[in-house]
Amino acid sequence: MLRPCLLLIAVVLTLPIHAQEQAPAPATSSIAADSTTTRPILGVLKFQDETGAMFLQGGAGRAMTTMLTNELSARPVFEIVERQKIRAVMEEQNLSASGRVSPETSIAIGKLTGAQYLVTGTVTAFEEKVDTKVKRGFMGVGGSIKTVSEGGYLAVDLRVIDTTTGEIHFARTIEGHTPPGETKDGPASPLGGGPDSRAVRAAVIEIVDYLECAMVKRDACLAEFDARDKQRQDETRKAMQIQH
Repeated sequence: MLRPCLLLIAVVLTLPIHAQEQAPAPATSSIAADSTTTRPILGVLKFQDETGAMFLQGGAGRAMTTMLTNELSARPVFEIVERQKIRAVMEEQNLSASGRVSPETSIAIGKLTGAQYLVTGTVTAFEEKVDTKVKRGFMGVGGSIKTVSEGGYLAVDLRVIDTTTGEIHFARTIEGHTPPGETKDGPASPLGGGPDSRAVRAAVIEIVDYLECAMVKRDACLAEFDARDKQRQDETRKAMQIQH
């Protein structure tokens, strides 16, 4: 009788050990998995320019492409494919990365670079009213140049392409505005009558805010952008009626 009793006691004592070994994994692992949310992977294609502004900087489209890539890279909610990588793929595959890319080209770029979405667009309006006032001095002394701006305006037709299907996923007109101001003791703007890069920067920030709202937040911010777009359309309709 003594041997069976000792065997039974040994089995009972080992039960907690086996239960501990088979205990479920701590809940922290699921929390860690939830914290690694996948960020949208974006590639920026060259923006087209229909205005001819900022020719000394290579055009408004080039300036917008560079600024947008930098601003998107600064937002931790996005993962950005390097422009050099996209350019290398385009050259290697003999693809066109400017203008309205075909669905086949978009899908090919996505497969070769890992980009889930391609961001591109066209600068359709770029203007500023600038008045340069020159004050003549006496014998070259006391003269000055004052450049007065009534404010700049830029409009860009934004397109976001899904590289899985090659279809346009988001499309919206984005505007950039600069406030009136003046610059003393400086030459007139070398941009050929167009606004300076501040209007481009203002539009770029608006684009990044919209993309973060539409692709990441997906909350009440969308209603705010819809309201701005409606206001823009209403103002455009009024302007067209005035012209008629």
